[in-house]
Amino acid sequence: METIIPISALQSQAKKIVERVKKTRDPVVITQRGRPAALLVNYEDYAGMVATLEEMSQPDWRERLAEAERDSQAGKGINLSDAATRVTP
Repeated sequence: METIIPISALQSQAKKIVERVKKTRDPVVITQRGRPAALLVNYEDYAGMVATLEEMSQPDWRERLAEAERDSQAGKGINLSDAATRVTP
């Protein structure tokens, strides 16, 4: 659930607000003069959003997604737990 706070609250309670975002993964909208000015998000969520945007910037992403959906519906591929055992650290 998104929280909206004024920038003055961030200035006085930054550590507390950052800890809450890290723990709950709920974004916080920072306002300035009553208008949205910035967004504080959990870093892992941000990294996931950036990776998604990068993937979607590829010209053939729609075709690859459609192919993956067809493969999944046809029962091709492996389940998540099997994939996890194949990943080497």
